Amino acid sequence: MHEFEQVAASALNWRDDGGIHVRWSDGHESVFSRPYLRAMCPCATCQGTHGPPTTLVDARPVADAPKKKMGGFKVMTGPKPPPVSVAVEIKGAEPVGRYGLKLIWGDGHDTGIYTWRYLRTVSPGDGTPAHPPTDAAKNARPKARQAAGI
Repeated sequence: MHEFEQVAASALNWRDDGGIHVRWSDGHESVFSRPYLRAMCPCATCQGTHGPPTTLVDARPVADAPKKKMGGFKVMTGPKPPPVSVAVEIKGAEPVGRYGLKLIWGDGHDTGIYTWRYLRTVSPGDGTPAHPPTDAAKNARPKARQAAGI
């Protein structure tokens, strides 16, 4: 059994800054900032299962991009990615069964399902010694650690 297999959120509150505060059934507390949640998106695209991780960039297939002629070559261009401030804005959240949340981001990204087990595993803690970051949070990608203040 995984360490946090049976842990669930016992209270979830939105913070004034748009982040999420979670109290867990094991007594731990987590404060997830929007940039940290986006950097830790568990979807296949963001985690690199379909190639290099593409968190915070437009991951539409190049084939769908308009083509330009430049010096006799066709150059593939796509839409400019939105600013990070838009990409990390949470536009909505939907429950996924009893096991997690689906977050809808400002740039339209919505394929990551944040299971309770995943969120508890990557908990950045709440900034106090009583609720420290998990090992997975301490070992996250540098931009995610920076977003969590770890």
